[in-house]
Amino acid sequence: MIDMENINLIKQIALDIELIKKTLTNATAKRWLNVRELADYLGYSKDRIYKIKDEYFTEGEHFHNKTGKILFDRVAIDSWVVGRITNDTHKSKRQIVDNILSSVH
Repeated sequence: MIDMENINLIKQIALDIELIKKTLTNATAKRWLNVRELADYLGYSKDRIYKIKDEYFTEGEHFHNKTGKILFDRVAIDSWVVGRITNDTHKSKRQIVDNILSSVH
């Protein structure tokens, strides 16, 4: 005989599986993330995301700010996280910009 308690557990497990499937679908299908979504995705605070954006990310590559709302490219962020774009690459890009700006003055 099937215990009623087990039937209720099966129902809860089915609900949990559906929630996990929806979460995974949203996390993997959405390419453009706002600050809060990126913070959730990476496990950082929103303040930390702003600091990382200012220090490491390049507008037009990692994020876009067309209408006053910052949207991050999840694909570029994933590449940054796994280290395809190193800190040396970031420093060299920053150096190029600094060199251009100093030559204009």
